[in-house]
Amino acid sequence: MWRAWTFDPWTIAGLTVLVVLYWRGARGLVGRVRGFRRGRVVAFGAAIAVLLVTIASPIDSLGHVLLWVHMVQHWLLMMVVAPLLLVGSPGIPLLRGLPTCLRRDALGPFLASPSVRRAFAALVHPMTGWMALAVTTWVWHIPALYERAIDAEWLHRLEHASFLGAAILFWWPIVNPWPWSRRWHGIALVLYLLAADVQNTVFAAVLSFAEHPIYARYEATAPAMGMSALKDQHLAGAFMWTAGQLVVLPIVAALILRAVRGRARHDLRSAFARDPRRGAHGRRMRFDLLKVRGVGWLFATRRVRECVRWVLVGAACVVAIDGFVGPVDAPSNLAGTIPWTHWRGLVVIVLLLGGNVACMTCPLIAPRRLARRWIRPRWSFPRGLRSKWLAATLIVGWLVTYEAFDLWASPLATAWLIVGYFVGAFVIDMLFAGGNFCKWVCPIGQLHASMSLVSPLSVSVRSPDTCAKCTTHECIRGASLTLNGCDLELFQPTKRGNADCTFCLDCADACPRANVGVLTQRMRRGLIDPSWGSSIGRIASRLDMAVLLGVLTGGAFTNALAMTGPWLALADAIAARGWPLALAECTLSLGALFVVSGVAMGSAAWVSSRCGPASFVPTLCQGIHASVPIGVAMWAAHWLFHLGTSASTAVPVVQRVAEDLGITLLGEPAWSASCCGPMPSWLRPVQFLLVETGFLMSAWMVWRAAGTGRAWPWWTVQFALLCLAMWIILQPMQMRGTLLP
Repeated sequence: MWRAWTFDPWTIAGLTVLVVLYWRGARGLVGRVRGFRRGRVVAFGAAIAVLLVTIASPIDSLGHVLLWVHMVQHWLLMMVVAPLLLVGSPGIPLLRGLPTCLRRDALGPFLASPSVRRAFAALVHPMTGWMALAVTTWVWHIPALYERAIDAEWLHRLEHASFLGAAILFWWPIVNPWPWSRRWHGIALVLYLLAADVQNTVFAAVLSFAEHPIYARYEATAPAMGMSALKDQHLAGAFMWTAGQLVVLPIVAALILRAVRGRARHDLRSAFARDPRRGAHGRRMRFDLLKVRGVGWLFATRRVRECVRWVLVGAACVVAIDGFVGPVDAPSNLAGTIPWTHWRGLVVIVLLLGGNVACMTCPLIAPRRLARRWIRPRWSFPRGLRSKWLAATLIVGWLVTYEAFDLWASPLATAWLIVGYFVGAFVIDMLFAGGNFCKWVCPIGQLHASMSLVSPLSVSVRSPDTCAKCTTHECIRGASLTLNGCDLELFQPTKRGNADCTFCLDCADACPRANVGVLTQRMRRGLIDPSWGSSIGRIASRLDMAVLLGVLTGGAFTNALAMTGPWLALADAIAARGWPLALAECTLSLGALFVVSGVAMGSAAWVSSRCGPASFVPTLCQGIHASVPIGVAMWAAHWLFHLGTSASTAVPVVQRVAEDLGITLLGEPAWSASCCGPMPSWLRPVQFLLVETGFLMSAWMVWRAAGTGRAWPWWTVQFALLCLAMWIILQPMQMRGTLLP
């Protein structure tokens, strides 16, 4: 089989005709037409040679027996043959190689048609190529269709033809074959390639981390070649992962270097100047969550929101009580499972999809609303504390103590933390007017607000013209004693993104013109918009906001690192030298936080400020704001790990509490569910997708904020964080909140 060459007559005849036509047409172009050099002929010949090896050599025969060889065949078609064909620019040579009558009388009028030209331009558009490559990759690897293609020769040839065609469309914007002259901006192509690498990574991860063979046929054939089907599948995934990046990443580096040197300075805005999704007055038509049938009224109704908050107050009380009087081991206690495993995992999904809805339902707001019917605070929050420095300090303290004292393993500590949160919020809100605890103090609120900066939804005005005509400003002042204005002092017409906004929708209730909704937002509006915004001011001047976001971004990686095997082993090694374990973990946490948030980001800002006319502080603020997406992605990947592996741990705990209360309907506690289950096959691919998407978003944001010349230091840091995130995901993890260590 290793020596089996299959020279199909039709294949050989087709390739021969193709080579002859190309050679006839290229003879009159080489050395005579600018842009068509001899190297193009060499590239075309190399493409035909590799194509012949791919479909006629033993690779084709072995692909029926080993999955990893079949992946090699697909990689050669998509990553080698397709770009080489485009480098050869076969369009004009093949046309010139045809008989004159056929070229002039039959194909000429057809190709000159404006409709054909427009259709071709749409066909070679980057979005078409990206979607074509992604769809063909995933659809043809559906197990039923994949195995059918292996058995049916005609379907197998169709599969290879579709791979080659999709790859040609994908590589067209990158190679830009002669005489095509339309180009995308170099940085846009970088993101285009990285986005393709993301989907290839997810596909490869599915193969690499699957616990069972996906394609049943290889269970019978792979052992005959000396390996198990599962090992063959893991090898196929590893090959697709590494081989794809071996092609993509060098091209990405070359595009970045070309952009840095000033060889590509086209304005990307012109590509998006015309937007068909605009109304009659030129304004973009935006999605409004409050106008969605069957769902919008739940958010828009004040009584419904209040009921949800009080229900969560009751749930928090039950969790705290169980923490005080229930079992001391965390897996058997509500306080040891619900807050650290289930609540965080569900919250991150809500934050990414629906904005800061988690703060809208916050139970801390309900007691404040009730007490302020009789108590009206008279004092203003101290001016010296009206910044994010206090919140940033509390977050650092939380990150350190959480790891040093294993708060997740102590139901009693969790219960005291819940009680302390309620008491602290109530006292501050009874002493000072407004929502000062939420805006300046609450660490959880700051985390939620920062994560919702990348959400597609934001509380904002529906019509700026309506607000421009308003003179009463009920959204700030309030409409009555029962309809408060914004306690956070956010003036909706000038608000930027979700910073500080708790989605309480008091402004929507108070607005007499019903002009406030939960609308789609542009991410850069809340991250890198240089214009002044209500509450946040100018991003470039808010060092406290930048430090807070930097701490949260660094904290995402520190918090995830602290549950990996190498980190725990290092902490134990330090403790073995006579250090208290809590002190060792505290030192490691502070060190990791300082390296990521301080050294890495500070160095990037310093280098970036030396690359252009910008001072250090504005550059630091811009870069940290732009790096928020990758930090959010790390938080999401971390918390989804806990939820995905330990979702069932809530079942026996709830059964135990019901049994303690004399309720037997739920049955005996199934303590076997308190052990974390096997990692779902979808989890790691989703984690990789999250962190790579976060990296792409951060790279895009920093380029929009700083430009190519000053962005590359931040790109270096962000890429290092991406590598760190992927390393963390691949490490053995501590199964917190379960019966396993």
